[in-house]
Amino acid sequence: MSGQGARKAAMLLMSLDPAAAGELLKSAKPDQVAQIAAELAFLRTTGAGKDQQAAVEEFMTILRGAAPSSDDADLRQIIEGALGKGKSQDMLKQVKALVQAKDPFVKLRQRDVKELAAALAGESGQVAALVLNELPPKKSSLLLALLDEKVRAAAVRGMANGADISPQAKLLVAEMMQLRLASMGESALVPADAKKDNQLRKVALSLRGLPTDIRDKLLKAINEQDAATGKQVQLLMVLWEDLPIIGDRVLQEVLRTVDAKKLALSVQGTDVTITTKIRDNISERASAMLDEEVSLLSSPKPAEIEAARTAILNSLRDLNNKGELTLVET
Repeated sequence: MSGQGARKAAMLLMSLDPAAAGELLKSAKPDQVAQIAAELAFLRTTGAGKDQQAAVEEFMTILRGAAPSSDDADLRQIIEGALGKGKSQDMLKQVKALVQAKDPFVKLRQRDVKELAAALAGESGQVAALVLNELPPKKSSLLLALLDEKVRAAAVRGMANGADISPQAKLLVAEMMQLRLASMGESALVPADAKKDNQLRKVALSLRGLPTDIRDKLLKAINEQDAATGKQVQLLMVLWEDLPIIGDRVLQEVLRTVDAKKLALSVQGTDVTITTKIRDNISERASAMLDEEVSLLSSPKPAEIEAARTAILNSLRDLNNKGELTLVET
């Protein structure tokens, strides 16, 4: 299937409800499903083709007598409808890779400039120029002001030169930035200093793997020396990024206590592996309620998302403190 054909098919699917879109894709080959799903994810993330899609949606809305859903979570339902639940997870990973290859910076454009500046710390002006060129003008200007003076000057020169950058180089830089942002953690309670953050996380992971009695003695010793550091180490034992390795039974028990709205907030902008882990550990009814709540959200504030995630993490941390948290680490 040509790129243009996949784009047209994706725009059509955006005007349908997820169940109908999944049925429509059943006749397609798996590689075609991947191409169309990647285009669908790309269109929703970037807003490309928004005007054309609006016209199609308006027409389809009249025919259906209902408002179309614009929820990104529908992508999973579409793929499950086309290929079955068993194959959906692998396909979602494939789609994610295709979107990343199509536009490696699509997720980075959504990040806060302070986070991007922290991720660029220690990098050359050439790398900074590449990142700046991929951002919208306003965000690029804000980021430029946060860079080191020497790096800023070199970045401006690099941008002015306008040298062609290979797709491979762009992909490598985008992946490097994403890895750094992930390593910085998503919790607002993590210390600002990156070196201290990384070191405390290493300590937390080392303690997490110990028997409870030994771990608690070591934590007590840290607390006696520095209570703030001891508390931070305890928090860093379980972060949002750890959800994929939480034991299913434990996670199921915690998620049963979380209302649909809070769960919908928590999955906003999170990695597909975390969303998949959550959906695999809630009932079909709860998943349907989650879809409904996600569709009702309109530009939630970062603080609301963080609070929802923290509430879930606190329950997991309580279990960890009691020695009842099971982890499936590879």
